[in-house]
Amino acid sequence: MTETLLAIENLVLGLPDGADRAHAVDGISLTVNANEIVCLVGESGSGKSMTAHAILGLLPNKVKALNGAIRLSGRDLLQLSPREMRALRGGEIAMIFQEPLTALNPLARAGAQVAEAIRTHDPSANAAAVDGRVQELFGQVGLPDPATLSAAYPFQLSGGQRQRVMIAMALANNPRLLIADEPTTALDVTTQRQILDLIRSLQEKRGMGVLFITHDIGVVADIADRVIVLRHGRVVEEGPAAEVLSAPREDYTRELLDAVPGRGAVRKAESREAPLLEIKNLQKVFTTRQSFFATPRRVVAAENINLVLNRGDTLAVVGESGSGKSTLARMVLRLIEPDGGEILFDGAPVNAMGREALRQFRRRTQIVFQDPYASLDPRLKIGESIVRGPMAFGTPRSDAEAIAKRWLERVGLGAHALDRFPHEFSGGQRQRICIARALALDPICLIADEAVSALDVSVQARVLQLLAELKAEMGLSMLFITHDLRVAREIADRIVVMQHGRIVEQAPAAELFDTPRADYTRRLLQAVPGREFFASRERAGAAV
Repeated sequence: MTETLLAIENLVLGLPDGADRAHAVDGISLTVNANEIVCLVGESGSGKSMTAHAILGLLPNKVKALNGAIRLSGRDLLQLSPREMRALRGGEIAMIFQEPLTALNPLARAGAQVAEAIRTHDPSANAAAVDGRVQELFGQVGLPDPATLSAAYPFQLSGGQRQRVMIAMALANNPRLLIADEPTTALDVTTQRQILDLIRSLQEKRGMGVLFITHDIGVVADIADRVIVLRHGRVVEEGPAAEVLSAPREDYTRELLDAVPGRGAVRKAESREAPLLEIKNLQKVFTTRQSFFATPRRVVAAENINLVLNRGDTLAVVGESGSGKSTLARMVLRLIEPDGGEILFDGAPVNAMGREALRQFRRRTQIVFQDPYASLDPRLKIGESIVRGPMAFGTPRSDAEAIAKRWLERVGLGAHALDRFPHEFSGGQRQRICIARALALDPICLIADEAVSALDVSVQARVLQLLAELKAEMGLSMLFITHDLRVAREIADRIVVMQHGRIVEQAPAAELFDTPRADYTRRLLQAVPGREFFASRERAGAAV
């Protein structure tokens, strides 16, 4: 029989007074066996991460376990002392966190942090043995040149490399149970594919049990043996992955499946309107120096970029981190000055605009950033954040407040949101507020810089639908920047694919998905989570 590593029995976690519900999780039960990957799926607020923190004994002070048991090989973790839990954490149970840059110490070298995890559970280990173990772990997780990267600080590593360091740290003491809390959410699709393959490979080699937390059904299709679907702290559906994904019983599970972007018909129409934004031979190179004696590092962010955004169209710019996508957006707005080339907006050269002309241009071209919480002043109420834009261009406060109310209603939040602060909203709601703030200035062009990449797939689907509706209503042109071809397929008329500051392919959306010409584009398409599962699902639906 397969050994049951983890058994959660009727767990109830109480939330403090004033929370949006009484219990973070309400009577959930689940098991994770040895040599098995169980995916815990649900939207933000479903109780996924709170369950993981309860297993590790890391619940916030105001959240209490009111009922139930969490058993690791029969031992109830809720009954252990803090000292006993510290012995388990990083030993028998390990965790990979969602954002490695915040989970890693920015002042310690990567190798030293993994070494510390080893010494914590084996204080007698000598330095040479620990160093050898660190190099071995770095090799196992696929980090090139382990000796060099172990001496690097977290900020000197890419997102994928930092996540691999976190995986090495989690595996340092040969855990029996690995908890992975959204470990690929913020990563590019190709890096995400590498991390998923790595976790599956290591799990099979070591026979670990893995509790994999995610909101993305595409990821579930690629990695899960069993699936447990959570909603509002309760289990709504569970079973073998193939069974749950192919024939879900619950409406909520079907909603999660339907919310995955990049399925269905590709947009086939492009407008034949005159160009609104033209970029010609754009150049940008960043030169950095790590120290006074080090050789300067030259990074090409834009090399001979040529593209056109027609009026009323959505142009998606797709590529991995470091491809130059966000730098391109910032150069369009002249938040970064290009080294060469030309940017024309409605026929006028942006590079040559004076102060007042540039100010008016930025009113007509608004941007929505990736992180809505960082984009909003936490000290200002939502209404104040929105009205300040129109007021800066001479709109009386009363009229600006009417504009803010109208747009909050239009993005689905309502006028009552005016007097609330950003922290009182969910991530999807905050992104809607940022969209309302941008549109309050009545722009004709909207730049969305990874505007949905940090959102749950169901929230992402609603925001994409909102953007499509607003574009149709207002005749907006959009420059939509994303690392996910699934999202580009959902919204774009035309797609530009960038790599290392260069355009490797650009074509109408339908043409690019049907017959991609560049090897890099084909690699991006192959890396899409759940691609094979959803393709087979669509083929089966078409056959019926």
